[in-house]
Amino acid sequence: MSDNQNDKIKKKPSTPGRIALIGAGATVLAIFNMMTNGAEAPSQGVVILQYAARAGGLVALVGGLIMMAMAPKD
Repeated sequence: MSDNQNDKIKKKPSTPGRIALIGAGATVLAIFNMMTNGAEAPSQGVVILQYAARAGGLVALVGGLIMMAMAPKD
């Protein structure tokens, strides 16, 4: 085995734009899902999960935008 084995697995850091895009996509999908619900009301557990998904998407969107605004300008 070589000493460079750890270099094979390098992850790219997430960029703020990518984080904001994923957050916006998750928020749009969650809102679309809420608007296209069927005639039956979902159970309380499903509603809690939907609100958590919306909140997580909004947090990612706002966090990505803040990271983009505070990024050093080259």
